[in-house]
Amino acid sequence: MKKFFIICLAAAFLLVGCSRTTSQNSDKKTSSDSVTISSTRSNTIVSSNPQSSISSQSNTEIVSSNTSAATEQQQDFVSSSEFGGYATFYFDGMNVPESININTNTNQITFNSGTDQEAVYSLTMQNISAKMIRIFSANTTDIRKVKVSTALSIGSQISGAINSHNQSGDLYLFHNRDGGLSLATPNYAGNVPADQTDVMIEVIQ
Repeated sequence: MKKFFIICLAAAFLLVGCSRTTSQNSDKKTSSDSVTISSTRSNTIVSSNPQSSISSQSNTEIVSSNTSAATEQQQDFVSSSEFGGYATFYFDGMNVPESININTNTNQITFNSGTDQEAVYSLTMQNISAKMIRIFSANTTDIRKVKVSTALSIGSQISGAINSHNQSGDLYLFHNRDGGLSLATPNYAGNVPADQTDVMIEVIQ
């Protein structure tokens, strides 16, 4: 009888041990499932980051495009088609040419300083980055600042009277405040204070 009781007690302990082992295995499986779910969620969050990066890149491209458009608006380009490739600008003053003729059809510029004083040079017209210059305003001689983006470079002399002043620097075409075209030339007359040597002359058609 005593032996039977001991056998039953041992069997009971074995059953309790098996139950605990099963319960622990179940808990481990649940914990493993939780880790898998957490890992899945983490991957989902990470995968959303490239979309955020694409959106950021798109915004950068829009800002860059707007900046480019704003820069373009700051320019004051003049096309030869605006004056048919041929235009004459008239001076008013002493020790300056009577007129300057621009001909982009033949790529020539002509300085007319009176009878037998005509001089013809090769011409290059090109757009440049916008820059500010000071000019003596036509008709008033008041000094003002203007923005220019089209330069006329004088090349070698083709014919006519020799006058080194004609090749003393680039000229600039720009749209004036009246809506027409103006030509900015070096101050051929000179005779200005030292702080005005950079001031150019505005000549109109």
